Amino acid sequence: MTDPEVGTVVVDTFTNAVGAVTTSANGLTRLQYPNGCAWTAYTSNLRPPVAAEQRRFEAAQQMWGGSAS
Repeated sequence: MTDPEVGTVVVDTFTNAVGAVTTSANGLTRLQYPNGCAWTAYTSNLRPPVAAEQRRFEAAQQMWGGSAS
């Protein structure tokens, strides 16, 4: 996967966590969950979410309010 665009929802396969991209450059991507939890992942460990993961992220956005990006 190339450096994803800011705002894209992805899954970090190392932590199995879903997050929205806040920054991405040089193979490192900063992700954030709607509750404010943020972490950095290698871009090579990212993949697009399956439908259930996307729904889980969207539900968290509704619960915690606003956008993660």
